[in-house]
Amino acid sequence: MNKSLVKISILSISLLTVMSSAAISPALAEIAKAFKGTDPTLIKLVLTLPSLLIIPFSLIGGWLATRMKKKTVLLLGLVIYFLGGVGGGFAKSIVQLLIIRGIFGIGVGLIIPLSMSLIADYFQQEERAKLTGLSGSVSHFGGVLFLLLSGWLACLNWRYAFAVYGLSLFIIFIIIFWLPEQESKGTTGIAKSKLPFNVFVCSLLGTLMMVAFYAAPINLAMFIENDRMIYKSVSTLFKDKAEFEAHLLKGTISQTTIDSFKNNGINISPSAVLAVKEPSKKWSITDNNKEYIVIKENGALVVSLKRMGRPGIAGYFLSSMTMVGVFSGIILTLLLRWFGPFCSVVGLVSMAVGYAVLGASSSLFEVFISMICIGFSSGVLMPLLILRVAKITPAAQRAFAMAIVSVGIYLGQFLSPVILKAATSFPGRDSFRGQFNFLAVCLAIATIVGIYIAIKTVKTVGFKEYASGTGPVHH
Repeated sequence: MNKSLVKISILSISLLTVMSSAAISPALAEIAKAFKGTDPTLIKLVLTLPSLLIIPFSLIGGWLATRMKKKTVLLLGLVIYFLGGVGGGFAKSIVQLLIIRGIFGIGVGLIIPLSMSLIADYFQQEERAKLTGLSGSVSHFGGVLFLLLSGWLACLNWRYAFAVYGLSLFIIFIIIFWLPEQESKGTTGIAKSKLPFNVFVCSLLGTLMMVAFYAAPINLAMFIENDRMIYKSVSTLFKDKAEFEAHLLKGTISQTTIDSFKNNGINISPSAVLAVKEPSKKWSITDNNKEYIVIKENGALVVSLKRMGRPGIAGYFLSSMTMVGVFSGIILTLLLRWFGPFCSVVGLVSMAVGYAVLGASSSLFEVFISMICIGFSSGVLMPLLILRVAKITPAAQRAFAMAIVSVGIYLGQFLSPVILKAATSFPGRDSFRGQFNFLAVCLAIATIVGIYIAIKTVKTVGFKEYASGTGPVHH
């Protein structure tokens, strides 16, 4: 057995798992345009429906691996992954696209339980630990790579974004030729004793965490491309026609315009530039790198803030978010040393700030800052959750406990657009901002609860003991 080739084979699988469903998120806005009139929640399901299928098929994949050769199950999953991934680009209706994405979810579900178990099958002790860490790094790199490529391809055509899944075809050949056959070792029983109740609590926390975190990838592309209506006015932005024509000739705005904007919570400077987009129908007012579009519609003036960018920008921002998550995960031990049981509070504050900034953002720079905050929090909160499950669960039950928490995580990905649809009426300039503001408030409340639990933990366990992991385990 050539260990180098086996390592490459196993690590290549890791490229396909993290952010696999979210890889085509930069194309969502263009998909919405292609299927006009479709409920936005259905468009978001293009991203999250695979997560619903991943849940049962990850369990089925693990079950099949005890009765068949793992390489056979893996190749089956990779073929389904390829067909369901690339096939999305050929869909002719939103229903077809959702069915194909469901097939893609089946493929991902079959692959996930094998991506880590193969490391344990082929490697031992220190080499196993080293490769496990490397697998995590490769997984996140794959997420960044997919998001960058799909963002670039989405600028050309939304159908091309699905081509990123074509990478799985090369990995199929790598597995066929470089991964040696290995017989199934038979069914491994699960301990009959009851799991600690807190495992199910952690699963619920994983669901809530992903409902919040996934709001970024499922909304970002459409949020950036959306012209956001600021307000509608039945009164004019100039005193009379003569004043309007005089200002239009100079490209300036009137005090009436400034007052109208101010009355609706927007401050614009007297140096703002007025220009005609469509005579007698559409105008633009540019002020400090912000462009407002004024449209005459049914006897009223509709003022909107022009879209912030193209869909490809979302890919770059989401990949940045993923990279920051990698960094915060790497320094997690340092954060635990600094903040102890308050480490989760740091993660919650970071995500709350991220969504608060996103809800108030009017520039790409502000959106970028929000992605950095959200990405940092994900790299802190998710490992803390996994560490907690590992600590409270007996070794014999640990794999089963992780499976339950994984179900909660993928369920959260699926439910995110469904749950957040109810928050579209939350205060905000538009439905997107309403959702972001809702999450910011919920996360602020969660932060308060987190502070209370952290203070209680310090009193019962101790700050240093918690940080070092030497404190007593509370189930």
